Amino acid sequence: LASLQIGDFACGTGTLLSAAYSRLGILHELHGGDPATLHGPMMKNGLFGLDVLHIAVHLTAAMLAGTHPGTPFDGDCLLTMRYGARRRGVRIGSLNLLAPHVQEELIEEAAATTAGGRRPENVRDLINRIGHDRFDLVIMNPPFTRPGGQEGRKKGTGNPAFAAFDTPPAVQRQMQAELRRLRGAEPFVTGNEGLAADFVDLATRKLRSGGTLALVLPLSAISGGAWRKVRKALREQYSDKIVVTIAAARDYESSFSADTGMADCLLVGEQRHTSNERATFVVLRQQPTSAMLGNLIATAIRSAIDNGEVQRLEDGTSATTIRLGQDYVAQVIDCPLPADDGPWPLVGIADIELAQAAYRLQHGELISLGFPTAEHIPIQIAEIDDFGNRGPYHMDIYWDKSDGTPQGPFELLAPIMNPVPTYPMLWAHDSKQQRSLIVEPDSEGQIKTIDPVRQPDINEKAARIWETATRAHYNRDLRFNSQSLIVAMTERPAIGGRAWPSVILDDREHEYAFALWCNSTLGLLLHWWTSNKTQAGRGTTTVTAIPRIPALDVRALSPRQHEAAREAFEALRGERFLPFDQIDEDAARAELDRRLLLDVLGLPPALCEDGGPLALLRRKLAAEPQIHGGKRTRVVFEGGGERAERRPPR
Repeated sequence: LASLQIGDFACGTGTLLSAAYSRLGILHELHGGDPATLHGPMMKNGLFGLDVLHIAVHLTAAMLAGTHPGTPFDGDCLLTMRYGARRRGVRIGSLNLLAPHVQEELIEEAAATTAGGRRPENVRDLINRIGHDRFDLVIMNPPFTRPGGQEGRKKGTGNPAFAAFDTPPAVQRQMQAELRRLRGAEPFVTGNEGLAADFVDLATRKLRSGGTLALVLPLSAISGGAWRKVRKALREQYSDKIVVTIAAARDYESSFSADTGMADCLLVGEQRHTSNERATFVVLRQQPTSAMLGNLIATAIRSAIDNGEVQRLEDGTSATTIRLGQDYVAQVIDCPLPADDGPWPLVGIADIELAQAAYRLQHGELISLGFPTAEHIPIQIAEIDDFGNRGPYHMDIYWDKSDGTPQGPFELLAPIMNPVPTYPMLWAHDSKQQRSLIVEPDSEGQIKTIDPVRQPDINEKAARIWETATRAHYNRDLRFNSQSLIVAMTERPAIGGRAWPSVILDDREHEYAFALWCNSTLGLLLHWWTSNKTQAGRGTTTVTAIPRIPALDVRALSPRQHEAAREAFEALRGERFLPFDQIDEDAARAELDRRLLLDVLGLPPALCEDGGPLALLRRKLAAEPQIHGGKRTRVVFEGGGERAERRPPR
């Protein structure tokens, strides 16, 4: 054990490194050893802690030394990494170690900042031991900070990923450029994920084959579109992957971190450099209330995996339940990972049967929940990209670069200025005004006027954007507990904006069936399943991810079915729909389901009966914490308006 190398390259106060060391000592003692005999070798050669804060490294040293306070040791592997501008270039903390060989000046700087001072030759030896392919375990809770958007009120602000210690904007740009250089020609990340992804890259480079990765990551790492390349690397390079999340209604209740206020996950895997298309997903009922309870849960999970007791998602059986005494504490299920490295959807889901229904529907089978002997019904499902395309990114419509150069050809006028706008836009969310299938544009575009030399280019860009105007617009930032539509239709073609990017179907006559499907219970199920569920009560996607969302294959419908879809749409266009967290009490949504499944798709009427499979599915969705997000009120329609009233206990 004394030969192990355990590293935390964002060690903070040393909590994770100390926990790993304590666990190592317990295992040693359980096998008849004396943990105190490990202390000297582990402190000097085995426990590596790095951070940009000098005080953090001191605290880590104190925590590790305090494990056996009466046992002396000769040296440690703890180092403060420089950050910001230096006499020769810039430093970006531990991420400088992405390089296979560390610069000599970094060694000199690190020696100057070590507690009590350290000779450069000793620092050089230490950094050489923090080389690639060396570590048995890398355990970290890296910073989640990501680059900030440079629009609206944030325009002109710094880059949060490099803005610590009041770093000037010019130095921030240099640090960003240095990180891009260190990532290499074939980067592990896209740069949009945030620094946590670069720390995953760092850990992967440092681990030896067979070494273990153990990370706390933002939930977007598993379900966010920007993290696609990281998920690809995890799928291809790690085996025995375990992902642990918490099924809670509020973000802070879904977090393992003490101070982020956002949902996150635990990820554990062994680096094998062989593709593994599956992972074990664990969903805890709530945060463990003590270290002892966490240990008992972890032991039960490990036992279920080792004994082959974990059920597979596609088998349609119940998830493996983890109980401590009479208390249910977690569910465990083995899942295939998406081949296209899209979201790993089974995160933080309280009702695993919903996940099974969504998975089967994504693969073309509608299962009748609550009716185990009923036959599965085939439904033609395809990705949106197969029968349409998405409109432009909103910054390509309206946005100016930081130097004042126009990237988008339009100015945004909101509210609408002209009685009949030339370039209408559906740009923002307004949940109270967007309850019906047909919504009104809320903005209009005006072509920018710049110098005569560049004006033809602006006009040409504007023409290309206007060619994407359509009636169907997809909700890319859906709040389940306040909004009512996944796809909004405008009376006439409009440009889709930030909240409502356009979906341009190959055949515009298919828009009616598409809108009915996306706003149905089954459409909600698939959107929820494939969306980024980082924030409770919200299911987001990106403009680039919209084409990969599964939906009804509208190409498979006959002309007669499309005519039925149009009739159903026209009959429902004036109906007001409740927010999706109230889907179980929404008569308009139930009628939409009935018309879509019976009148358009010709499915058995029993599906839509009171107490039938669709009614059960709506109740399950309304009760899912990721849908209601802990909301304590509900919307009530009164005449032409609405009010909120306190929700009865669930």
